[in-house]
Amino acid sequence: MSEATIHRLYLIADVQTALDAGVDLVEVVRGFVSAGGRMVSLRGKGVDDRTVVGVGRKVAGLVFAAGGTFLVHRRVDFAQLLGADGVHSPSSGFRPAEVYRIVGRPTLVGKSCHDADDVVAAASDGVGFATLGPVFESVSKPGYGPRVAPSAFRSIAEQVDLALYALGGVVPQNVADCFDAGAVGVAVVGGVVTADDPAAATGRYLEAIRQASRAAGWGGAATGEC
Repeated sequence: MSEATIHRLYLIADVQTALDAGVDLVEVVRGFVSAGGRMVSLRGKGVDDRTVVGVGRKVAGLVFAAGGTFLVHRRVDFAQLLGADGVHSPSSGFRPAEVYRIVGRPTLVGKSCHDADDVVAAASDGVGFATLGPVFESVSKPGYGPRVAPSAFRSIAEQVDLALYALGGVVPQNVADCFDAGAVGVAVVGGVVTADDPAAATGRYLEAIRQASRAAGWGGAATGEC
């Protein structure tokens, strides 16, 4: 593992979501990176280890070949096995120091957050970034909540010095609202994984991000361009 760049579009490549939709997650990620996506986390919760690792090897190869950042949700052992750039912890999961003890060196650690207390704790722990949501009604987890509306997101973002990704129901049409609320980027699952054309869907997200970035006068110094 090594230090890695975070990017404004973050795909959570959920194995179970792909299985439920009857789509090939490897081909989804192929479309994502071909369209310019550069940050992917493999999430295999609820799926057998052999399947997750098999898919993970192929996904990791695609992301690395594109020069992107590859993470694994929850499983530090899988992150090591797949040579990932980092790991993404659930809200009640491990802290960066615990990861460092296991892998023997610093790596990128992200964390899932659902409210202000989660975010403050994540910032105190020294994570590299966090997702916060659901900001809108989730496509991959309908009914999941409670929601963190854009106004609440902004209030939380102002409390910490931490890169926050808006997660939950993010579509190209509301990307600008996420950035206006203080997000450094957007995280997506179903918007790409279950799209009829993942590459085209990714392109629409990236274009929305570029437009929002230009409107905000942002460059690409803090994160990858997209």
